Amino acid sequence: MSRKIKVYVVGHSGPEHNSIESIHKTYKGALKAWDIVRIDLLEKAKYFFEKYKNDEMWQRIVNNLSCEDPEKINNSPHETPYISEWDLEE
Repeated sequence: MSRKIKVYVVGHSGPEHNSIESIHKTYKGALKAWDIVRIDLLEKAKYFFEKYKNDEMWQRIVNNLSCEDPEKINNSPHETPYISEWDLEE
């Protein structure tokens, strides 16, 4: 007899990709991993914002990736970190 289990998938998606970074048994573990992905994307965006100071796009990306809530973050169409809940059968 199979039973269903939940896992939490952490990744980031953009206009031409969807990258899965890790899979977790708990939401708490996924949230920690999500924040690491978000901060990495944010640091990269800050680098480009510093390089192109008058570029509104990079300012918008930095602002969007500064959101610390995986339910509210929206950086579309650019790279956006996510947590997705999947049901699996064991």
